[in-house]
Amino acid sequence: MNDRFFLCYFETTRRCNLHCPYCMSRASADSSGGELSTDEAKRFVLDEVAKVSSNAAVAFSGGEHLLRDDAYELLAHAAGRGVWSFVNTNGKILVETDAVRRALDATQGRVIFVLPLNSLDGETNRLSRDDGPVTVLRAADVCLKEGAEYFFLVTISRQNLARLDETVRFLKLTGVPMLRAPFVPRGAGTEFRKLLFDAADMKKVIHPALTANPLAYISFTPFFASPEAIESMWDRFKVRIDGFGCQAGRSFAAVGAEGQVAPCVQLLDGGCVCGNARREPLSEVISRSALFTSLRERTALKGKCGRCRYAETCGGCRALAYYHSGDVLAEDPTCFFEPAGPETRSDLEQLQTEQVGRFLKFLRQSDPWKTLF
Repeated sequence: MNDRFFLCYFETTRRCNLHCPYCMSRASADSSGGELSTDEAKRFVLDEVAKVSSNAAVAFSGGEHLLRDDAYELLAHAAGRGVWSFVNTNGKILVETDAVRRALDATQGRVIFVLPLNSLDGETNRLSRDDGPVTVLRAADVCLKEGAEYFFLVTISRQNLARLDETVRFLKLTGVPMLRAPFVPRGAGTEFRKLLFDAADMKKVIHPALTANPLAYISFTPFFASPEAIESMWDRFKVRIDGFGCQAGRSFAAVGAEGQVAPCVQLLDGGCVCGNARREPLSEVISRSALFTSLRERTALKGKCGRCRYAETCGGCRALAYYHSGDVLAEDPTCFFEPAGPETRSDLEQLQTEQVGRFLKFLRQSDPWKTLF
């Protein structure tokens, strides 16, 4: 066990109350045992995550986790093991029921809601989320009124590029952290490969929008902050994060509804599944799996990711590498940086390094983040 922050993304159910067109969730090839039962979820996931780190969290998702009959029982069990809960939700159930209050009571306040907002434009958001942005913004209001913490999740595809800068600028004004997730053709999304963005999209639209918002600096690739400066900042701010860039396999693992284990939720299909929590302890899969070990060490990255100055602090998006090439260790095809070797510096290094300082200051001064990190 270590004391660094570790997050396990747990897709607890395939059920949902919306019909998102390219939802990643669907029954896996390893589904003969059905979804994990209440007891299995407790023993095989929540108890095991508590063994990985003394500073752990579980992101409950699906589908819609809160549609499970035992949703609050699982939240309470996580809290009892000292594990924080992130509840990924489309927001509808937060608006229509007393879910926020029930979750706060079940966890004794150790819960953070993750609200998806792909675009402020109603039609653009509806194309990907089967709902306009109003529901999520109303859910944020409910969280504020109940005293619950939350942040926003923006899934980026070619579908929302035109309004991405507007969306990110709006979220920056709220002062609330945001997490960017790249669209990948997983689950129902396999039919929409045309929505994958490329290096030109990243350079012209995505990277400028995200770089300007320091509260978007978790799981951010490509990421060009100075590795040496970041090492110094860990000591200055008394914060340490293994996942500024790609977190897959480092401070992040994923468990599917049927128990399959992968280094990232976006890799919960096919060749990147490293085991099943029903058959092997999750903590051992994370510590011993060859793929987890390789992603932690980052010495086997290929192409320009392998020769890059920022291999340790960025590492390239492993999910995008996999879905473009079939090789999870390949170079990130959406990165526009072309390093000749580890001595090559990005022109964006100084700016992103300064923004890291602003982000770490936010974490150090803000609840509950200063507790988690």
